[in-house]
Parts: sequence; structure tokens; C-alpha cells
Amino acid sequence: MRTRNTTLAVAGLLVATVTGCGGAVPTASNSKADGVYAQIAELPKDQQVAKAQELAGKEGKTLSLYTSMTADIATPVAKAFEQKYGIQVSVFRGNSETVLQRALQEGQAGKPGADAVETNFLEMTALSGNGMLVPFNGSALDKVEKTGRFEDWTASRLNVFQPAWNTDLIKPGDEPQSWEDLALPKYKGKLTLEISDSDWYQSVTKWWLDHGKSQAEVDKLWKAIAANGKVAKGHTTMMQFLTAGQTPMEAMNYTYITDRARAAGAPVTHLPQSGVSKIPAFARPNGVGMVKGAQHPAAAWLFYHWLLTDGQKELVKLKLTPSTKVPGDKSLNGLTLAPFDVKTLSSATGTWDKKYDALLRGVDTVGN
Repeated sequence: MRTRNTTLAVAGLLVATVTGCGGAVPTASNSKADGVYAQIAELPKDQQVAKAQELAGKEGKTLSLYTSMTADIATPVAKAFEQKYGIQVSVFRGNSETVLQRALQEGQAGKPGADAVETNFLEMTALSGNGMLVPFNGSALDKVEKTGRFEDWTASRLNVFQPAWNTDLIKPGDEPQSWEDLALPKYKGKLTLEISDSDWYQSVTKWWLDHGKSQAEVDKLWKAIAANGKVAKGHTTMMQFLTAGQTPMEAMNYTYITDRARAAGAPVTHLPQSGVSKIPAFARPNGVGMVKGAQHPAAAWLFYHWLLTDGQKELVKLKLTPSTKVPGDKSLNGLTLAPFDVKTLSSATGTWDKKYDALLRGVDTVGN
């Protein structure tokens, strides 16, 4: 089974290999798809949606979507899109590494199975670097901050990094007030760390270094945090442990997972009693892209447009953090946002994965 590290390494190797040969990963020669994308792109923006709907009808009103959304999110999102445009959505759902691996393999074979992809920024960057995505120029881009727009994919939602805790086990006043607090002796044996959170590790490390800490001070903090904790695989699994009271605190989980659990009645939170967290909150983008050589390119274009417009409202209903400003969205309330360094992490080629793996080496697993 390939891990996040090895899958992303394969993606990086493919980029390096094809760059040396003067091309990208082979994709299906589909002049029809290229023509559809071009036909929509060359129209005035206020005419693009209607043309995409017309062409999607000729394609058979079908969309193949690859996504790392969990099933309880992917299903209502697909249904809402279907209701809007009458397009039947076939969803392949897996973790971000699985989505990338499948898309890369199909791209190499020249037989892309996805029309659109929605997953984490690292995997979207890998697909883009392999020439597997097509630029989008619709009016929906105007709703997204410039920091969320990339060459041929766009941020669709944000995963925000914050600690989370069980309010029955961590009483008011005992919760962390900073990332540094996770190293405090009082949290010995109370922390859970997720084994693939190298982007969180990088973000906090960079924040500390940028705000005056030496590398030695940073290393000491991380060693203390690792010594306070155990590890688990999967943020949803971690929240199940936290909800059940099997673990008292998570060093980091996505705020939407905590908020959804709390809304369902679980005694969990990521905010102190004041309702305002001073802990720098890093908002990592997940993105959407249209696949080059897609079998249903017009449907892919419509999904891209919809996810950045009406689809944003659906994400808010599901307590996710949208990439655009949506009336009624409270997902960022009480948070102190800090920059998320997409460029550095995208070009790190596994460096931070290796460092984080080394930090967690020897740390016990939850349940042991």
C-alpha cells in the first residue's frame, strides 16, 4: 500500500521525468474535450454557463467526479449539483493520496476516468504539474481570493488547523492558548497527533521561526509535543476517539470536523470559553480542477463553476469552510487566521513529510 509520501514522490518523479522529455504525463488524445473547453472559454462570461449546459446535454448529462471528501459530504454535494443541472454524478471517493494515484495511473495509460477532481492542494498541485488539468476562466473565479487561484485549479474549501479537545476531560481554563502550550507537562499522555500532518508541522514551524524562535527552540518544542502524545491515522478516526472520551485532546484537527461533531452533540470544541482563539489558525486549501481529455468536459466545467458559486452554500450547510464569502457562514468565527504557505509546501518534494515522520518515530499509537 502506498503512503502519502510515496504517492507524492511518484508524482514528483513523473513531473521531473516528463519535464526532461519536454512534455507532461500522457493523457488521452481527446480533441473533442479540448474543443468543448475552448468553445466555452472563448465566450463572454455571461454566456458560458448556458453554453456549458447545452453541451453537457449532448454529452449525456453525466459527470465523473474524483474526490477526497468523506462520503457524508460527497453524497449531498453530488445530489445538490444533480438537482441544479440534472446531471448524474458518479463519485469515486478515497483519501487524497488514493485519488491522486488513480488519476496519475489513468493519465499514464491515456484513459482519464475523471472529468473533475476535488481534493487537497498537494495532490491538485501534482496533477497540475503533470499537465492533467485544464485552466478555467469562468466568472466564478471573481468570488475567490487571489491567494486561492492557481494556474489550472482553484481553492474550493479550506481545512483550518486548530487543536481540539473533549470538554468533559479538558476543563475551561485548562485548554491550550498557543501552539507552544502543547509542549506543557500538564498535557503528558493527553495529546493525539495524526501521522500525516506534515503540512501542519511545517506551518507551525515556519510561524515560530518567523516570529523570533531559533531552530533549537523550535526543535525542543516539537520533541516535547511528540513526547506528550500518541499517534493515530485519520482525522475522522481521531474525532471518534475524542468524542468517545478515549482521548482528551488532539494536537490538531480540522475545525470543520470538530464543528460537525459538536453540532451532533459531542462534548468537543476548538474554541476556549471566551469563544475567541488566539492560536494562529492555518487555512489549507482544497481545490477543484477539470481533467484534460475528460469524457464529459462540459459537465466538468459546470461542476467547477457550481462548486465556486451555489456549491459554496452547500458546503456551508455541511459546516465546511468555503473558499468564498457566503452569507451565514460562521466557520471562521473566533479564529485568528495566519497565512498558509502553499508555494513552499508544494515545492518541498517530501522534505517536511520526512521530518515529521522522524519526529513521530517511536511514538506509541492510540490504543497501545
